[in-house]
Amino acid sequence: MAIAFDPIAARAALAELPELAAHESLEPPALEKVFVPAQHVKALSLDASVVVGMRGAGKSWWTSVLASEPHRRFVSRQLQGTSLAKVVVQVGFGTEDNEKDFPNPDTLNRLLGEGLDPVAIWQTVVLRHALRATERDLPSAQSSWRDRIRWVVENPDDVNTLLTDCDVALSARDRVLLVVFDAFDRLSGEWEKVRTLSTAALTLGLRLRSRRALRLKFFIRPDLDEDPSIWSFPDSSKLRQAKVDLAWSSTDLYGLVFMHLGNTKDFGAEFRRRTRQPTNYWSENEEVFVPPLALSRSREVQQPIVEAIADRHMGANAKRGTTYTWVPLHLADAIGRIGPRSYLLAFKRAAEHTREHRPDHVRALHFTAIQQGVVKASETRVQEIGEDYPWVEPLLEAARGVSVPIEIDELASRWSSDCLRRMNAAIGSKLPPRRYSTDPVRQGNLEALIDDLVELAVLYRTSDGRLNMPDIFRVGFGIRRKGGVKPPR
Repeated sequence: MAIAFDPIAARAALAELPELAAHESLEPPALEKVFVPAQHVKALSLDASVVVGMRGAGKSWWTSVLASEPHRRFVSRQLQGTSLAKVVVQVGFGTEDNEKDFPNPDTLNRLLGEGLDPVAIWQTVVLRHALRATERDLPSAQSSWRDRIRWVVENPDDVNTLLTDCDVALSARDRVLLVVFDAFDRLSGEWEKVRTLSTAALTLGLRLRSRRALRLKFFIRPDLDEDPSIWSFPDSSKLRQAKVDLAWSSTDLYGLVFMHLGNTKDFGAEFRRRTRQPTNYWSENEEVFVPPLALSRSREVQQPIVEAIADRHMGANAKRGTTYTWVPLHLADAIGRIGPRSYLLAFKRAAEHTREHRPDHVRALHFTAIQQGVVKASETRVQEIGEDYPWVEPLLEAARGVSVPIEIDELASRWSSDCLRRMNAAIGSKLPPRRYSTDPVRQGNLEALIDDLVELAVLYRTSDGRLNMPDIFRVGFGIRRKGGVKPPR
């Protein structure tokens, strides 16, 4: 039996989808907004020491969720058999300045300026959390981070004994202390200091892997992971082997949309009733409705729901593609990554556009409105890439109006000396294009710069050697391509 929804009610619910802003605090989201993608289960494992995620993938979001006991309990019940139930979580560094739990960026920079060992800085943070978890204090009443760190530097044997005692005490209680590190890009306004402090934290993470009940988890961005200097410490490969990508599949992302629809006040009951599975019902967990697993993991289950919400095809017929597969294809970067912010924004804008321009449409979303949703998501993603990698914007602004695929020489010819000057001036405290800026052989070579853009997944090479650009960036930068979504005017 085909699924059918009241289009006006479904449209209103889609228009209420949240606009996910960057998570700038340790305040966790409301439980009805907590969704556990199948792709993230490995990232939550205690064995996953390093978790790499693009902007908006959920690094700071998961930090806040893990740091909240009610939220951990909520997630643990969904992931039966995981170790989250026995975990005590503290934050070793994050988006929110909190001098009680870790030094803020200003303090960190002062400590580095005084010549204090950066590994000792993080060791002091972890030791303080371990002592708190076992209801102990430092042997000496140190009142400042400077004093605590100096004590740690001067008493290495005592520090090791204290960590061992805490490890044993936690193990005896069948508990694990997990110290989570996030937002390393905020460590300093100077990239060299970001490198120094990040490498020190990762070094400590490797040293503590032999402990039974003391674990460190690092949520880091791809630019850190891709910087070879970050991993320039002995045996770093052992830590990298435990690296997990915080990725979202298209089924995860549709599941996220469905979870929000199932928890809306007015439309939620209808959506839950019509998407109920014969052997796998929506469950109620702490007054929050949790979707059946198939609703967030099975294309066969998801596609009929999407086609009940939106037009089946992205045009009058199948030539323009099936909506279910078209949406993720046009929201992904060159290596297939998509963030939940882009997905929710595309559907939200599509609902608003349909309501404004096609209010009598038989479904909640018209295919032209979905195209406009992609345009909006692209504009936002372009803004994000400009904030994270400011050197990219001058290069792609210089390409505005070209058509892709494009020959390498044609693209490089648009990068005038003034464009390159603006690119270098925009780098600031961010990671520069590493091949173009630091490669001893290719430094200053424009093909090296193209390789840097390919690494960021802003460009990709076609089979015939030309350069192409995924729609999530192409549309926002006003770059043309035959067919597909037109750039915004």
